[in-house]
Amino acid sequence: MKKYIFIFLVFTQVSFAQENNTFNLGKNEIKFDVVSIVALGKIHVSYERFLGDDFSIGISGNFNQSKSREEDFERGKNRTLEEYQIIPFVRYSLSKSQIRYYFVEVFVSANQGKYRELERLLDQNNNGYYEAVQKDYSDYAIGAAVGHKFYIKEKLGIDIFVGMGKNLFSNGESPDIIPRVGVNIGYRF
Repeated sequence: MKKYIFIFLVFTQVSFAQENNTFNLGKNEIKFDVVSIVALGKIHVSYERFLGDDFSIGISGNFNQSKSREEDFERGKNRTLEEYQIIPFVRYSLSKSQIRYYFVEVFVSANQGKYRELERLLDQNNNGYYEAVQKDYSDYAIGAAVGHKFYIKEKLGIDIFVGMGKNLFSNGESPDIIPRVGVNIGYRF
């Protein structure tokens, strides 16, 4: 029995040692969010620069290309329609491994889109009526996210993250909450 326990301990030490080895990767990564394209019809592209083993900085661009979301907005099903987001972020790795690790992220989002609101208008006879009026909004959000990242063949990176931000200047025009959810597939060079 002692022999089996010893073999098990040696095997787990070797497997942990392999995972904690640092490997020489590039400091840049380009990523595409597959969830945004498939589920939401948005193009989401990111660039991440690694500053060391623990920190990285990056920027994401999120652009709406969904005809169904635009049609829902035109029909009045949605009050807001986000057109784009520019998201600079900072990530901190919670694990020592470079192959797979958990991270926390702080981000700022510059977002712009359209919104609808009811306005009371007057006709030529001074009769009041309500009409849905379309306007543009611009806002800035600050938020946080958590996620997990791992590499396949040391170049192909996959990161899964979830978080949210709060729009700072929302007066009922822009959405109160900005979601930050995705599954990125990237190439590190």
